[in-house]
Amino acid sequence: DKPRKAQRLKAVIHYMMAETERDLLDMERSLKSLWLRYNQGVDYPVLVFHEGLTHEARRRLVEASENRLWFALVPRFKEIPDEWMEASRQRASEFSVGYRAMTRWRSGPLFLEQALAGFDYAMTLDTDSYFPATFGSDPFEVLHSTGLTAMFPHLGRESASVVVNFMHYFLLYCRLHQLNPRRTRMLSALIEKNFKWYQQCLMLDIEVVRLDWFRSETYQDFFRYMDSVGGFWLHRWGNNPLRTFAVALLLRDEDVRSVVMPYAHQDFCSCGPGQQSCTWLKEKQEYTCQDVTPEEFRLEELAEGLLDLQPWRGSARQLSRQAEMDVYRFAAGLQG
Repeated sequence: DKPRKAQRLKAVIHYMMAETERDLLDMERSLKSLWLRYNQGVDYPVLVFHEGLTHEARRRLVEASENRLWFALVPRFKEIPDEWMEASRQRASEFSVGYRAMTRWRSGPLFLEQALAGFDYAMTLDTDSYFPATFGSDPFEVLHSTGLTAMFPHLGRESASVVVNFMHYFLLYCRLHQLNPRRTRMLSALIEKNFKWYQQCLMLDIEVVRLDWFRSETYQDFFRYMDSVGGFWLHRWGNNPLRTFAVALLLRDEDVRSVVMPYAHQDFCSCGPGQQSCTWLKEKQEYTCQDVTPEEFRLEELAEGLLDLQPWRGSARQLSRQAEMDVYRFAAGLQG
């Protein structure tokens, strides 16, 4: 299964899925757009993590596109620690135990999976992620050439109901490690002086990362600490707040960026830098971008994007930036 295009970077695109008809339909669309809009020019392998897929399901995925698909079983995916087992099952009415297991796995154990061991860079995609326009850059080449640790195309806000007690444990971690909880511009954008947080987050339906840092003891220690208090099982903490605060606390501001690129996921859509708004195709129930010329991706300071997701209070900063803000992205973040 050798690449059909010359590659100088060890990079992989990966998904996690269950065998449901919804996931299969979403994956078929995602894989087709991935190949058409980007991967046919670079031919990176596509790794599909799963809990068990039938031959028929694998056949559908392989035949959906020309991507080179690899499948990796995660056999102990839903194992719940004994101390959280009963409580997590009692609280699983809105978000299943499987969903909680998935967000926990993507928060930390994902990066230690043996299937990723041979790669230096990775792009995460949700099953319902897709691309409404052709790429003007290779995101892995952008990450490599700039020396960044990670890029995040989608910012938004989490519901307060799924981050219960998260900030309390984060502040305790900072105290234990003698770290200033507002030490970076990113953290100052997230946390007010009175330690109020408005649930701004990196939305991890897509991310592009350098894997060595996320495998490191620095990152994994933060994950293990947050995991030890049971928040993933008890309160449905997700990988969004975990990654957001790990990146903001443990990296420098210049190590990470938000990136404007063609991308769509549920109610969020961008046609890329300097482009018109996305067009909703009702009959297909998806976004597209019309008459778009591929442009190089635009990198932006992450702290600025997080500040823009604070509730509207008519502050001097918000008023000064109102005309230049991406109104659609702001509104989509509030909905998240």
